[in-house]
Amino acid sequence: MNCRPAMLLLRLSAVTAMLCGSAVAPAAESPAPVAAKPAKKNSTEITLDIDVRTSVDRPFKGLGKAPRKEHSKIYGIASVTDASGAVSLIRKVKEGEVLKHLREELARRGFREITAGEKPGIVLTVFYGRGFLRNPYLSDVMYNESTDPPTATILGGMPTNLMRQKEHGFEERLQKANFEKLFIRVTAWEYHEPGAKTAKGKKIKPRELWKTDMIVDDPANRDLNLFIKEMFAAGGPWFDREMDKEEVTVSTDIPEGKVILGPLSFPEEDAAGDAPKKK
Repeated sequence: MNCRPAMLLLRLSAVTAMLCGSAVAPAAESPAPVAAKPAKKNSTEITLDIDVRTSVDRPFKGLGKAPRKEHSKIYGIASVTDASGAVSLIRKVKEGEVLKHLREELARRGFREITAGEKPGIVLTVFYGRGFLRNPYLSDVMYNESTDPPTATILGGMPTNLMRQKEHGFEERLQKANFEKLFIRVTAWEYHEPGAKTAKGKKIKPRELWKTDMIVDDPANRDLNLFIKEMFAAGGPWFDREMDKEEVTVSTDIPEGKVILGPLSFPEEDAAGDAPKKK
């Protein structure tokens, strides 16, 4: 998924021009993320595995990163956009449903949408669609696609990826993350007054505060509309929360519920059974 900064800058500028009013209320503490529900085994129920990835902005300070701080929970929604790649979704997404379930999950996590004339503390953008996303298991790997086959180079002084390859299931997760996905991404941006400038007179650029990705496999055979509620329920606990791993997987029953297999019937055998028997 490629989101061009210039286009995003224009969109945020247009939206923040409409968001104005009173001061932002202090942020309330949100509940800690719940543990991922383990996948069901030896069951006839169909489960949907939702991968959740998240990141929170922490600027560098001294020799490390600044301590994490809670961001505002007073929000305005800037846009909901289909960010699919070259291949379109199998069905058009009902963006009204995206907004409905997003607002419900935000309210459940202690966020509040602005009222008329009120300034937001954060501005949210929502991207959804299907495509190939950046592989979080290759964060310290640079690919050179000009070679045949492509070659990978470990970046930095700590070969984290080489050490992680020894972990159980790491290679499977890495390969799975390379597949095409259905996704919903919620990104929170710091709000600034329209036309705000720095002390040096330069226009302030949008600053990303946090983002959460909710991801499902098999986009060629799945309708994103069926999983919007479940995807937000899986990702909601991680809004503005850090994760100590690349992603977590939440397993939940899909809307279709259980599959009940009836007796198998083959036309050829049925026809043979109806034929008159020889005496």
